[in-house]
Amino acid sequence: MSEAVPQPRARRIAFSFPADPGSVIEVRHLIMSEAKTLPFGPDDLDDIALAVSEAFTNLVQHTPGFRIRGVCEITSQKFEVTFEVDPGISSYMGRRTFPAGLAHGGRGIPLLHMLIPTVEVRQQANGIAELHLVKPVPTQKESR
Repeated sequence: MSEAVPQPRARRIAFSFPADPGSVIEVRHLIMSEAKTLPFGPDDLDDIALAVSEAFTNLVQHTPGFRIRGVCEITSQKFEVTFEVDPGISSYMGRRTFPAGLAHGGRGIPLLHMLIPTVEVRQQANGIAELHLVKPVPTQKESR
């Protein structure tokens, strides 16, 4: 009789940082220290780092002076990052196309959709919106 291999417990890390450009590095380091515990390859880790930086920078740009709260959840199947967002800016978070020509800005959100397989904006019953990023953890065969 074979014994089932125990699954590692899920981890959940809540965080809160000032909506300040200096916080981008701290958030990225916190989230990447968790992502590096999973069997992601270098390209996947680069994608996560860029996506987290883009998402947080976008939130800083639109909510200066406030705190940005979020959660990082890690399981053996997926890596999730959720940021609270102002409901007023949540409508454009689903944008998937890049602006035409030399327009200033507007590239961060479409970039998120290219880097992370699941990018969702969810409205909570209490009126708070969340930007939810999910990256599946590669299987043993994929990570080789």
